[in-house]
Amino acid sequence: MRSPRDVWPDEEALVHLVRDAQGGRPGALDALLVKVRRSFIAYLAPILGRDDAEDAAQLALLSIMRALPRIDADRALSYVIAVARNRMGKARRRLALAQRRFGSLDLALAVESPAAADRDADYHELARALRASLATLPPDRQDLLLEPLRPVNPSTPVAGQHVHPATVRTWRKRARARLRAALASRR
Repeated sequence: MRSPRDVWPDEEALVHLVRDAQGGRPGALDALLVKVRRSFIAYLAPILGRDDAEDAAQLALLSIMRALPRIDADRALSYVIAVARNRMGKARRRLALAQRRFGSLDLALAVESPAAADRDADYHELARALRASLATLPPDRQDLLLEPLRPVNPSTPVAGQHVHPATVRTWRKRARARLRAALASRR
């Protein structure tokens, strides 16, 4: 950071600018704000960067403008430096908060989605319940119940086993009821 003499305006010149602005002389407020703005930018930019320094300088100028009637002209330089340090502290806190709030995109990509983990767990739990429910049935009925999931002609296994389609529907209905009961007991 630069030394105070390099950044801040001359104390006597600042005293005159503040007194003129407080007295209402035309253009005095603009001259004061232009002079102080350069100092704010020079003080804040090395640490905050140009854009954030501009934002902080604007806020500092607004606070100086609001407090102008109450500023002691003989201590104006101390007041301006205090405002700049205050803005620097607030900007640093805001930047630190932003850095904590937002992480690296690489870190975000490495994190597994909790929704995907829940979905996988639900799928595996349902698959276990289905297998347990099917295990209670004879193998020929298991084949008939799983038939709609296979890409074959649905009437072929029924015709091959000489089972009436109404009987297959009844078996499926009972198997679905058992599966519902098994799933309900897991919740």
